[in-house]
Amino acid sequence: MPQFKNISETASNITIKEIKKTENMARGVFYGSFKNIDDKRLEDELEIKISKWKKELKEYIENNNPYQNNKIELDIAFKNIKNKNSNKNEIINYLNSFKEIDKNIDYSFWIDRLNNENFNIIEKNILSSWEKSYNDKNNIWTLNTIKGKRDKFIVDMESWIKLLKKLKYMSNILRIKTGVLWDFRIGELSEDDISLLKRWIDFINDYKDIEIICESIGRRVDIENAINNIEFKDSYNYSNKKITSKDEIVGIYFSKDIENIVPEELSLLCDRDFEKLFKLKYIENRLMCFDKNSYIFDERETQKIQSGYIDGRGPVIICIDTSGSMKGINEYIAKATMLKIVMQALSEDRNVYLINFSVEIYACKFSKNYGLNELIDFLKLSYHGGSDIYKALYEANRIMKTDDFKNADVLVLSDFIMEDMPYHLIELCDKQKLKGNKFFAVSIGKFPFGYSYRKVFNKHWIFDIDNGLKSIY
Repeated sequence: MPQFKNISETASNITIKEIKKTENMARGVFYGSFKNIDDKRLEDELEIKISKWKKELKEYIENNNPYQNNKIELDIAFKNIKNKNSNKNEIINYLNSFKEIDKNIDYSFWIDRLNNENFNIIEKNILSSWEKSYNDKNNIWTLNTIKGKRDKFIVDMESWIKLLKKLKYMSNILRIKTGVLWDFRIGELSEDDISLLKRWIDFINDYKDIEIICESIGRRVDIENAINNIEFKDSYNYSNKKITSKDEIVGIYFSKDIENIVPEELSLLCDRDFEKLFKLKYIENRLMCFDKNSYIFDERETQKIQSGYIDGRGPVIICIDTSGSMKGINEYIAKATMLKIVMQALSEDRNVYLINFSVEIYACKFSKNYGLNELIDFLKLSYHGGSDIYKALYEANRIMKTDDFKNADVLVLSDFIMEDMPYHLIELCDKQKLKGNKFFAVSIGKFPFGYSYRKVFNKHWIFDIDNGLKSIY
């Protein structure tokens, strides 16, 4: 008796070959789009997507193969031929099953041979032809299925890469690492969400004065105390560099990584006066550092540079006016400023508490890995109703009594078209100012606010679209 090959072997080989081809295509599209990828998390996400696609493909093939029942019948037929002599009725049943998968077989030809030849020989020939038809049909269906699934997967990959490129563009405008936006993205962002974020970030790019506000918010420590308490320690790494890794500078970011500081920053140490500026920038994570293409390390021991004093920037509480008088260009200025401060704070691992106020207040806490949906919902929010800044400041003072925000600064973004500040609220803010908290205000429009507000805010700007940012005191 001849040895029949495994009837699923060819389809299995096709599946393995086509899956490998898909993996290569997906990786090619990804790495071809990012020449200097420096975020292992994105590479891990790529492998997760590929593994998920392979799992879903195999499950689909197993559960939806139209020839599965015919395969079972063929398996049974091969087992029976080994165990007993053939009979005519059984062979006719095999022939009928054969015809189900191939409507073009010459049925009468096989019946005629069945009447004139040895049953065993006819049975083997029928099973051999049946197996060939099954393999042909099954292979074509498997190949077409994988190609269809692959085409959709590559389209999905291209959409994902397009999203990552937009996130990278926005990160460059915000001057933060791409990973911050990536970490902050909890669910899959829609195209509308990305377009919305890009609109505000384009506005930030056009109006550089927003950067001045952002850099002013967040508690700063006393410079002399900070300098006296800085402790520098050496950093040691025991690592093995892979042969394929590249040591390339791919950009600039703000940090306090001594080993990556650009020479211009180190030159500050050559002058006694500028040395204080260097140390202050070190405390505040604001030294310009080279962003390099990542190594892959076998890391055994790492000691980080430490400071004996708390970093100079803390959490932020933003109160943003969402009343009807803010609608229009004032809304753009307020939302863009808020977005810049939120993203900058999160890139430095600082918490943000957002309070939007009109007649009532609505609040949301942002931290790394949390809050993107709420942020997008706020950017979509329409402005309407009256304005009650007092409730917002009461809430800000309440939050500053919590552990996460006891060192927070407060920023109010409003046109300040409202009544004078009540005295008891001024007293409440003064008590917080004695603890080191600062209050900042941006009057959005052409006019400053009234005298009572001057008693509360440490710093006051006017910001209008025609004249930009102007410092009042």
